Amino acid sequence: MGLRNFVLDTAPLRESPAFRAIFIARTVSLLGLGMAAVALSDQVYDLTGSSFGVAVTTMVMSLTMLLGSLAGGVVADRMDRRPLIIASRAAAGLGFVGLAANAFLDEPSVWAVYACVGWNGLATGVSTTALMAATPTLVKPQQLPAAGTLISLTGHLGSIVAPFLGGVVIALWDPGWAYTVTALATALTVLLLTRVGSLPPQRGGGEEDRTSLRSAFRFAVRHPTVGGLLALGAVTALFSVPTVLFPEFVDKRFGGDEMVLGLLYTAPAVGAVIVSMTSGWLGGTRRPGLVLLGAAFLGGLATIGFGLSGALPVALVMLAVTGAAGVVYEVLEYSLVQHHTPDGLRGRINGVLNAEDTSGRVLAGAEAALLARWFNPGGAAVVNGAVCAAAALVAAVCVPGLRRATLAREKTDTTP
Repeated sequence: MGLRNFVLDTAPLRESPAFRAIFIARTVSLLGLGMAAVALSDQVYDLTGSSFGVAVTTMVMSLTMLLGSLAGGVVADRMDRRPLIIASRAAAGLGFVGLAANAFLDEPSVWAVYACVGWNGLATGVSTTALMAATPTLVKPQQLPAAGTLISLTGHLGSIVAPFLGGVVIALWDPGWAYTVTALATALTVLLLTRVGSLPPQRGGGEEDRTSLRSAFRFAVRHPTVGGLLALGAVTALFSVPTVLFPEFVDKRFGGDEMVLGLLYTAPAVGAVIVSMTSGWLGGTRRPGLVLLGAAFLGGLATIGFGLSGALPVALVMLAVTGAAGVVYEVLEYSLVQHHTPDGLRGRINGVLNAEDTSGRVLAGAEAALLARWFNPGGAAVVNGAVCAAAALVAAVCVPGLRRATLAREKTDTTP
């Protein structure tokens, strides 16, 4: 395997103008969303004087995104996905306009913030699900891992750059300007998405009921690969790295330095970006299901290592490994789900996948906080890592359809 096999595969960007437009739109959108997230935390804390108020904002966003994901999945399998994506992103943009207008008032209302956040969560859930369902039709089947890596890369780069930019805007001006920039970024996103052609769902596969969530669940339960992925994904989402405990880690183990807190949050994204930039080999792996299980197992072990670490450098390395393993898992999960799901069901299956991830993030914070009260932050991380590693081993043994899962491969010319 040559060096070029490890370089990030950008073929989907070069060969598909529609995917290129979506990639650029997603990058712009995530930068804006990252800035808005920082502004929301800052503004709501100022308005309420309470971390509980910030937690309510997160909960409202998560719950409405969950509803939007499920509803968006059903609608995305009924109609052309292009106008659905454009309309939902435009609706999100109106939500950011509302946040900006409220922020510029002499006495901003926290209830207006919650209302706009709920509206944005609903719209984002719809657009994200429809976009995930449509993207596989824009690239070749064998390019799904490369497309998944590029999509993942935008998210991880955004998690590094966007919060910093949001902090700068708030420091120089105020949250209202951060929302304004996000609204403009969303408008640019909508403009870029208008360059994408029609994206109607393809019918086929003999499915009788193409409009209900029940039929999607029935397909997932019966499919040896997709069902295993959804089950393992539920466990890994709930028992992931306990980021909610990072402040307590810093306070009790690493001296209370706020700079250290920033490093803990950044380390997983750094590991993810490094692997993304050297991910060319993912598209050529012959046993993607087995590699996915290995990534889940490695991520669990690294989480255990983080929980046991007493030195900051060790903790950062372990978190970087969780980020690296996480992006391998994320890319292969995306690729396998899209490859093994008929297009007429992709909206609903991706809606379930998004809902699972969103609800997992909401419950994961409560789960980690509860474990930390029973044990301590390190003990909570050890338990979470052990559960993820054990789940990967159980899936490897009990779900042969996942262990043996394959992807479409590039055909090679064997003519002498």
